[in-house]
Amino acid sequence: MPQRLVVTGASGYIGARLVERARDRGCEVVILGSAPPGCDATTIPWRLGEVPRLTAFLGANAVIHLAHNWASDSVHGAGPENPNLTGTQVLADTARGGGLTRFVFASSTSARAEALNTYGKIKFAIEQRLQALPWSEGRIFCARIGLVYGGPERAQYGLMAKLASLPVLPMIGLNREVQPIHVDEACDALLALALERPRYGPTVVVASPVPVTFGAWLRTLRRARHGRGMLLLPVPIRLALAGCDLSKRIPFLPTVERERVLGLAGAAAMPSAGDLATLGLWLRDPVRALMENRLTRRRLIAESRALLRYVAGSGMRSPGAIIRLARGMRRDPSFLRALPAVAVRWPALLRFVEPIRPAVPHRLSRRLHLAAVVAESAPAAPARRAPWFITVAMQLILEAIATPFRLMFGRLTA
Repeated sequence: MPQRLVVTGASGYIGARLVERARDRGCEVVILGSAPPGCDATTIPWRLGEVPRLTAFLGANAVIHLAHNWASDSVHGAGPENPNLTGTQVLADTARGGGLTRFVFASSTSARAEALNTYGKIKFAIEQRLQALPWSEGRIFCARIGLVYGGPERAQYGLMAKLASLPVLPMIGLNREVQPIHVDEACDALLALALERPRYGPTVVVASPVPVTFGAWLRTLRRARHGRGMLLLPVPIRLALAGCDLSKRIPFLPTVERERVLGLAGAAAMPSAGDLATLGLWLRDPVRALMENRLTRRRLIAESRALLRYVAGSGMRSPGAIIRLARGMRRDPSFLRALPAVAVRWPALLRFVEPIRPAVPHRLSRRLHLAAVVAESAPAAPARRAPWFITVAMQLILEAIATPFRLMFGRLTA
């Protein structure tokens, strides 16, 4: 019988990937709130602060609570009326009433009583509230997650990726220590806390055991993504906060939140090696992981260009269509297996391995179907065409030559 998880915040950066990895493990996932795009998991309407339905927890093994209301931090600060605080306790108590014995709260390494920003203070307050519950021992686990990177460029990682595109960057907190962890590793840690036997303490640090300065991290991102260095200019914290206030008053200027500036200014490393060992996690080197991500992105772009040329002809050179197809393929784990290099260089060779009967589970069929959908919505450059009867004759000849090969090799691309 598959294990069942209840997940909040599933539409977020970490939550969307968590749902994917949980389902890849064979878990049944019930989502409280909004589901990620394209996800067909059971979804129950809910907002932080509301009492969830007891039926959501029937037969479930654990709750993984990722949802966070950022607007409430701005309105209520770290006060006791903040829905992030009260709503988390309501969720935990309701889950307990529904028979759950495991509750995993996604906290942060910025969680401290003396944190400079509201986010760190409220995360710490939630930890204290949960651990004070009479049934918390051995049942409630708070995962203090470090600086998450990798995967789709969303949330804080998306912001860092944009910053890394700049050759010169004025920035605060360049000497503050951060602890990067890949989004997949963070998800694996949360799943371990939710599904494995309770052998952890109430608070678990899920972050790199080898801290790096924020300045070094930005340079690493820049080097991995663009192959170039970056000039960093230190900015005093007071000047940065003044800039945040100014950005809200000037139209068309990107707004920078004080919360993020204060969070970075107050960053400090936490020991994590012991917790990671207990979880059975050995983190990959961030530099190598980022370089692999860069190579994967380049490969997908090359494959997208080849597939569009195959389905739409050499006139299909739209950069937007190539990028859309690459993003679509990246979302599907089955596309991680690369096309043969010879087919990427000479797309016409795909004719010899394209399956006779296209099927959804067939990887090449799915790639070609997705490429055709993208090509239909993209303008193609005008190309010189031969008379129709010559085109038809050539296609018939090529098909006659390719069919025996398709019968023999079509399964190789499945």
